[in-house]
Amino acid sequence: MPREISSFRIRRLMALLEYLRRRGDAGASVQDIMENCEYPSGSFNNNYYYARRALQSDIKILREEYGAEIVFKRYKRLNRYCLKSGGFLIQLNLDEQDIFALVSGLGMAEHFIPSIKDNCKALWSKIKNILPENLINFSRQIAGAAVMATPVSGMDGEIFNLLILKALRERIMIEFDYSSPYKVNNKELKTHVLAPWGVFFRAHAWYLLAGKTREQEPYIFRLSRISRMILREDLEFIVPPEDYSQEKFAASAWYAAPGALEHNIKLKILEPLASIVSETSWHPTQKIKKINNNNAVELTAKVPDLKEVARWILSSAPYVTVEEPEELRELVRDWAGKMIELNK
Repeated sequence: MPREISSFRIRRLMALLEYLRRRGDAGASVQDIMENCEYPSGSFNNNYYYARRALQSDIKILREEYGAEIVFKRYKRLNRYCLKSGGFLIQLNLDEQDIFALVSGLGMAEHFIPSIKDNCKALWSKIKNILPENLINFSRQIAGAAVMATPVSGMDGEIFNLLILKALRERIMIEFDYSSPYKVNNKELKTHVLAPWGVFFRAHAWYLLAGKTREQEPYIFRLSRISRMILREDLEFIVPPEDYSQEKFAASAWYAAPGALEHNIKLKILEPLASIVSETSWHPTQKIKKINNNNAVELTAKVPDLKEVARWILSSAPYVTVEEPEELRELVRDWAGKMIELNK
């Protein structure tokens, strides 16, 4: 275990690691570090020599007790320290609610982002010995209750990490192969070169929002159907429109197909589903009012895709009637007829 370190020194160690990380392969001279990492500075006086000894001591602690790979590169004119690898140091003052949020969130992340499962376990091993056992057990129980019956589509962990940790954060174009189940031959792959604008999780799967031009809405791709991805740093990144909002765009979906709000729907929902629907936010545009002496409710909304609503209506049988539009009513009747044929 690392030795007991003062809060001031922890803050200085954090500043040193972060500064070396920002400097990258270029590294930083002793003078650079002193001027940017809370070391007392001076020009060849006692402060300078004290700061230099403090820096050497800090680097020793980071190397030996925190596993940071800090190397000293000798140049003819100016010697520099470089960070090859190393984690982050975090100083936190946590109350009971903070611990509950941290532990329960870690448990949910392990379930909803399978590619970081090992990272979650490693993080858990680091924090479990410094948190109260009773709060840990309760928080993990809540996390398990939230995810025990929630399916998550599988996906390539390397692709997910490349997209999240590199392409999205550094705004790099990507090239990837994608197969759609809605094509006649879904075994055929199509290659796309697009700008990643965001990701979101809906209806048990992760989705990518990627743009081709600033004038168009982003395309939507399910990450589990991407089989190959590479970075295209040779291409200029296509920035999204100024009014683009990933949160608002993703929220426009009834389930997982976001887009422009084009279809006004009106549904009559009978009990007992009426009470359940009234308790749930299905869509940001929804409006619900009670009808028929409170034995039913009317739900209205404006959605981007009628097929998703039709699937929801069929899964809610026999408690939903389509009032508007006629196109949605016909779609539900057509699919219901096909279900009858398949289940004769």
